[in-house]
Amino acid sequence: MKSGFKKYLSCIVLILLCLVCAMVFYVSASELWGNDSDSDTNTDSNTDIESSIDSSTDTNGESNTDTEDDSSSDTDLDTESDEELPQIASIDSQGTILSEYLCNTNLRCEWAVLKNEGENIIYLSIELYLDTKDTITTSQGGTLIVNGEEKAFPSVTAVGTSTLLTTYTTTIEAEGEATIDISAKLNININEASGVFLSELTLEGEVLASEKYMKMEGSHLLELEHISQYPELPSGDEITSLAMVLAYLNYNVDKCELCDLYLEKGPVGYTDFNEANVGNPRNAYNSYGCLPPVIIDSATKFISVNGGSHKAYNYSGKNVESLYYEVSQDNAVIVWACENFDITPSISRIWVIDGKNLYLKSNMACMVLVGYDYENNTVTLANPAGNVFEIDMDLFEQRYHEMGSYSVVVK
Repeated sequence: MKSGFKKYLSCIVLILLCLVCAMVFYVSASELWGNDSDSDTNTDSNTDIESSIDSSTDTNGESNTDTEDDSSSDTDLDTESDEELPQIASIDSQGTILSEYLCNTNLRCEWAVLKNEGENIIYLSIELYLDTKDTITTSQGGTLIVNGEEKAFPSVTAVGTSTLLTTYTTTIEAEGEATIDISAKLNININEASGVFLSELTLEGEVLASEKYMKMEGSHLLELEHISQYPELPSGDEITSLAMVLAYLNYNVDKCELCDLYLEKGPVGYTDFNEANVGNPRNAYNSYGCLPPVIIDSATKFISVNGGSHKAYNYSGKNVESLYYEVSQDNAVIVWACENFDITPSISRIWVIDGKNLYLKSNMACMVLVGYDYENNTVTLANPAGNVFEIDMDLFEQRYHEMGSYSVVVK
């Protein structure tokens, strides 16, 4: 009985063990298959999350995958922008040339030169205008001349400022600097409000296209000792300006000796101010000054007598950048500007000398350019009739051109 019961119990235990093994096997298999299923689910889920992150980082620009794409995209953009980027200019200048006379009617040339780095071609553009004030003026046409090449333009009726007469563009082949001569003549028959009769307007200037202007420092100021023209030379601003420059160059110079011994003088009404000083600078009321050729002659004679090696150069008509460049090279520049920069100069007197009309401009004063500052847009001037002062660069240039763009450099 006991033996049969043991066998029976053993069978039950065996069956139970088999059931347990089967269940263990089942659970293991289920977990195995369940993991694969979960893995797929997790993969899909991770993909969705990554997709969501990608979508988010597309906005923020931080996805790894998109970073690679963006890098590729940036490369393409850089390539395109490199092709579209403008070339670096090795010459980039512009300026103004005004007509010889300063009345209510003026001829004005606006010029610009450009040269790209690595090129040997200078691009020149010119716009020629007729400016009138309080008048309606009809011209009979005229001619623009650039380096000897002439371009005629037709008649035009001008009302107010900036009536365009003609435009001109050309290219000039040059490895380094290039000098461009510009002149214009306008045929006209008018009586100015100032009483001056004009049969023509003319302008003349020289443009120097040079890379050195792009390379000069942004500001420079000379240490020049100021000399007053008073009391001995009440109308001697030109010769006193020369005295300042010669003293700056370490010459032992006296303004009165320079005036009395080295300055050519002539009587008022009979003297061309390009050949001698009109009147005597010691006279306060009957002396009208002189222009660059006379000051150059005085400087040349003084330097020769005193054993110097410097020379005086006429910079009249050159672009104003050339004046700033000379200052940057520690050379003072004598300029003809205005006694009062707030007043627009005008013709105050006319002399006929040897059949030639000479127009005296009011408010003219000679002084020395000793500094410039591009950042603050100012220049510094030493005025023999006043002191050393700063003035707006644009206003200085305007008055300088209106007075005829006269200047002298001694170096």
